[in-house]
Amino acid sequence: MATGRPDMQLGQAALIELTIAHELVRQRLPAVRLLIEQALARRPARLVLDLAECPTIDASGIELLLSTHRRLWRSEGRLALRRPTARVLRLLEISHATKVLEIDAS
Repeated sequence: MATGRPDMQLGQAALIELTIAHELVRQRLPAVRLLIEQALARRPARLVLDLAECPTIDASGIELLLSTHRRLWRSEGRLALRRPTARVLRLLEISHATKVLEIDAS
């Protein structure tokens, strides 16, 4: 399940944090995509996805993260991935997504 906790300032979100609490795989993406779309509609300066409870990710999940990054970048926003599990981090490294995505391991 994905959950969110927006921190709003003057109608635009300075920061939105979402927790991804299940796999980022093709079957689960519709719910996550909807939540991300709702977050992006607030035009956040920074979107943080907490992946501490996300056990795995597949190619469609990586593509969702990369497309979210591109959309935020175009609007001068930033995407950060917080505390990815070791497995998720390894899959992001294998796919070279870590060369593009901001990872906050703390």
